[in-house]
Amino acid sequence: DGFFDDGATTLTRTMAHVVITGCNSGIGLELCRQLTARGDVVYAACRNSSPELEAVGVKGGVVTGVDVCTDAGCETLRAYLADRTVRVDVLVNNAGGLGAAPGHTWDEQVAQQTFGANLDVGAMSRAFEVNVVGVVRVSKALESSVKAPGGKIAIISSLMGSCGDNGSGGFLQYRVSKAAVNMAGVTMACDLKEKGIAVGLIHPGMLQTNFGNLREAPKSKQKYFRPVEPGCAGVVQAIDALTMETTGSFIHGNYGNGLKPCPW
Repeated sequence: DGFFDDGATTLTRTMAHVVITGCNSGIGLELCRQLTARGDVVYAACRNSSPELEAVGVKGGVVTGVDVCTDAGCETLRAYLADRTVRVDVLVNNAGGLGAAPGHTWDEQVAQQTFGANLDVGAMSRAFEVNVVGVVRVSKALESSVKAPGGKIAIISSLMGSCGDNGSGGFLQYRVSKAAVNMAGVTMACDLKEKGIAVGLIHPGMLQTNFGNLREAPKSKQKYFRPVEPGCAGVVQAIDALTMETTGSFIHGNYGNGLKPCPW
């Protein structure tokens, strides 16, 4: 009883139950806005809420205390859904990070993620903990809550995790963690196929959020980043188009201008 049209961008029934992690800003916040506006019941998970998130008025509620880097945080989300007997149509693993320690400027983070004297090796484990282990931890905790068959797990990945697209280097820890979560997603797609749960990896594009203190980046860099609204519209289209036939795929939302496959 699939609730999406085949590759369409609108629901064929009135609502879907969607869980999103990392919702208090950026991509997660905009996904909450767009999915709520079209009638979905969104459960917005985050460590701490924000006035912007509270203003969205998500129908499923804001679930705070959800740190994807801890078992306790994931249990908070699982218990919240279980207490309300929620059957999840879509789980969106959006929470992520560059891996840098708090308090660093954009330029400092760039230097720490470039192979050389300033490389912060510790950032590798921090990036893996949130971008890879966090995704697996959340998905495992909520597996029994995801509708089977017919449910979907979307992972917000990045083209920076593509080996084939990497011609510029830099952002070593972030790139490696996104390449690893791509492998995790493909493996999950294989392992969940028998249950009828589709798994998709989605590149949202380069968007104007404050991810990694982007607003501090030089204007010469910021010009390459696009508004978050069309970027998230493309993510929604990619989620809608995900089926068991395309499970395990790596897709570029392409800012709402037609989905494109990403190179591995």
